[in-house]
Amino acid sequence: MRLADEFLQQIPDHSVTLFDKGFWGAELLSSLSNAGTNRHWLIPAKKGRACEEVARYNEHDRLLRMKVSPQARKRNPSLPTHWEAREVSYEVQGKLKTVLTSLPANTYNTKAVAKLYQERWEIELGFRDIKSSMQQNAVTLRSKKVDLVYQEVWGLLLAYNVIRREASQAAVAFGRAPSEIRFKPVCQYIAVQLIVMAAANPVSATGRRLAELRAGIGGLFLDHRPRPSRPRTVKISKTRFPVDRKAAPLK
Repeated sequence: MRLADEFLQQIPDHSVTLFDKGFWGAELLSSLSNAGTNRHWLIPAKKGRACEEVARYNEHDRLLRMKVSPQARKRNPSLPTHWEAREVSYEVQGKLKTVLTSLPANTYNTKAVAKLYQERWEIELGFRDIKSSMQQNAVTLRSKKVDLVYQEVWGLLLAYNVIRREASQAAVAFGRAPSEIRFKPVCQYIAVQLIVMAAANPVSATGRRLAELRAGIGGLFLDHRPRPSRPRTVKISKTRFPVDRKAAPLK
């Protein structure tokens, strides 16, 4: 939270800042809205918050009033006793998600707010693909010098966009959505094909090889079959004696 305060002054006017729920707080969010011109925020709602309804726009959209904590007012005496936020709910895969925002209801309707937050999670998927698929969950970069770190990061971003572009082209050719392509198999497939292309004639066969590349990517769509059920179990502490997890409980 203290580190986030340092970036508040860098947020431009006429913008929407999206936060993770760990940044929830009247002091931080109110400061963002009040310090600039038309600066708004969007954050997932935390459970168990005390609030009262001020106005209701529709079934999944309402204005809430919440109490500012004494601790926050002690740190910043200029804070009011209460503050308001808009609560928007939407359904994703049968589950109801809720976000809070300062965006006005007369400018951004319920669907617009829900769509904006869903787009935010598309960014998270891109981060995951780069860190887990391309970097193989490496904790640090390989480079040791500042200039080389920048070079490596730019290389990763360029490679990611090239892979996404080829996957999108392949999806369109097969009449599917680009989001239905599995990133990790595509990344591995393109890496192998680029090694093969490097040894081929780069002029005469480029068009044919790109067509073959996209045709191969077309077989890497997501499988929408239901995942097998894996019931959660309590982790057993270390013991010197053998443990039978399927044994019947003692009575």
